[in-house]
Amino acid sequence: MVDRDVLRQVTVAAAVGGGFVLGVSGDYGDAAAGPSPVVPANYAFVIWGPIYAGLFGHAVHQALPARRRDPVLRRTGWPTACAVGLSGLWVWAQDLPALQLPLIAVTAAAAVVACTRAAPTDPAEAASVRDRWLVRVPLGLFSGWITVATVAGGGEALIASGISAPWPGAAAWAAAALAAAGAAGAALAWWRPVSLSCAAAVTWGLAGVAVRVLPQNPVPGTAALLAGAAVAAAGVLGARRRRTPRSRGGRAPGAGAAGPAASAAADR
Repeated sequence: MVDRDVLRQVTVAAAVGGGFVLGVSGDYGDAAAGPSPVVPANYAFVIWGPIYAGLFGHAVHQALPARRRDPVLRRTGWPTACAVGLSGLWVWAQDLPALQLPLIAVTAAAAVVACTRAAPTDPAEAASVRDRWLVRVPLGLFSGWITVATVAGGGEALIASGISAPWPGAAAWAAAALAAAGAAGAALAWWRPVSLSCAAAVTWGLAGVAVRVLPQNPVPGTAALLAGAAVAAAGVLGARRRRTPRSRGGRAPGAGAAGPAASAAADR
């Protein structure tokens, strides 16, 4: 009988490798030349470098025999494989809007699930330096960028499908979509502050939209700028809230009992 944990490890590693190959071999064109008011400037896409550096580190980490029964990786493995694997298909479906739109939606949902499941559930997980840099940071960075890419890719798919923006017009709908991306990023950063990397990626993407769009189209450009600022603030406040002890005695609940375990986990 196939070990489900081994199957998960292999699937995640294959999804990261396959997503990378599919992604880098696609033709993305020039963002600045497109008509969409929700696509970031070309420079913003360099974030894929650190994203995949982190994902490759995550793939190797989760594939180690010692990590086979890791509860964190069990929670995050399947949604990570789904999100990363499907993200590589976006560029190949750009001429098929009817396929690309649901593909984008499923990818975004899986990325959010993976990111939220990476949140520590006990002091030992929270103290693990290895989990922070090889699980929470890469998954936060990926899901944050996918939040912005969902709006950008969805907008391009709608334009490619020939759908005309109804009242109150394309600029207003673009601003609403960017505000929604900012709200999603801010909510994730505040409600489930897994890592500052998530808020940083959303902020980076929205700033890229503002840089590209603001000079020609101030309505969505301003929306992107304000949304990015809101996400950055939520990320900082969420990180501070995560580190603030919640008990009146100055320690997080259960810290006394879990102290030795947490200290040991920090060296994992």
